[in-house]
Amino acid sequence: MTPERDMTLASAPASVSTAEGEPRFGTYVGELREVDLGRLQGRWAPSVASKLFKRKRWNYLFAATQEVAALFAVADLGYSANAFAVAVDLKEKRPLCDVSFLGLPVALATVGDRPGAGLAVAFRTLGGRMSARRGEDDERYQVEVDVRRGRTGSRHPFRWKGELQVAGGPPALTVIAPVKDDGRVNVTQKRGGLLALGSLEAGGKHFRLDGGVGGLDYTHGYLARHTAWRWAYGAGRLEDGTPVGLNFVEGFNEDPRSNENAFWVGDKLYSMARARFAYDRKDLLEPWRVTTEDGAVDLRFKPIYIHREEISLRWVVSRFAQPVGLFEGTVRAGGRTYTLSSLPGVTEDQDMLW
Repeated sequence: MTPERDMTLASAPASVSTAEGEPRFGTYVGELREVDLGRLQGRWAPSVASKLFKRKRWNYLFAATQEVAALFAVADLGYSANAFAVAVDLKEKRPLCDVSFLGLPVALATVGDRPGAGLAVAFRTLGGRMSARRGEDDERYQVEVDVRRGRTGSRHPFRWKGELQVAGGPPALTVIAPVKDDGRVNVTQKRGGLLALGSLEAGGKHFRLDGGVGGLDYTHGYLARHTAWRWAYGAGRLEDGTPVGLNFVEGFNEDPRSNENAFWVGDKLYSMARARFAYDRKDLLEPWRVTTEDGAVDLRFKPIYIHREEISLRWVVSRFAQPVGLFEGTVRAGGRTYTLSSLPGVTEDQDMLW
């Protein structure tokens, strides 16, 4: 088996670009204060058309206990915006709520330029609102989702009011990556293994999220018109109660200088090798397998439910599928092998022409 590589990371820089406007490509530990893409210059500076059609930014938040997994996302795609929220009962193996919204970004969506302290994300529409916030001096993310029963497509509302605690948790992973083809620069900040608090009401059931684990994905960049990837994200606890989180991707942020594959355990962050996915694209409810090139990761994922979004317009085509389920397997990091059992999480198969 290939020995583990040295994955020591530099601290996140003060800004995305240098004083000369050159991107600071790399993989870093810690939070980036602001995604200031407006400072890019020269060949990296976006055109007016790129700002309208290629600038994409979104925030995704996940929290789970052994009973329930909840998630929501808000995306500003420039010419449109969308949001979705999902809750899945992990004990009864069934969805509790799955709701999606689509509209104009100026009217409905806000995804700010601060991925950490100062985060401001919101989506508001008739009968539904979703938000994630963190004050400048706060060490917790505030989460609020309130969708009335008329908009959930059922007799029950979807309400999630909670927190993800930064204090005492592991650090963020920050990636500044070049984008191939007709893209330019992408910035991703991931957090995992954060303690969750709060309450969730979905599908007529009430849950306490206290003692749960979660994290978030903030992404902001000028992406290629055709963008596709496979993604895996999980959050839970080891058998001894230690919080853990994982993030693996294939097909995105894979420049030699950039790598968003990560494993969080306790208060530590480990950068992992390139990930590989094996799954049945024709039947996403079949088990998935996620590994890394160095053999340090061997995970199996059993889906419970799939959130889907399919759009086929004249110039925008989206095929998005995100199964929610449970991970099992092993991760070798920091000289130890960690065994994961029934770890809540998601996988994703996305192919966008946007």
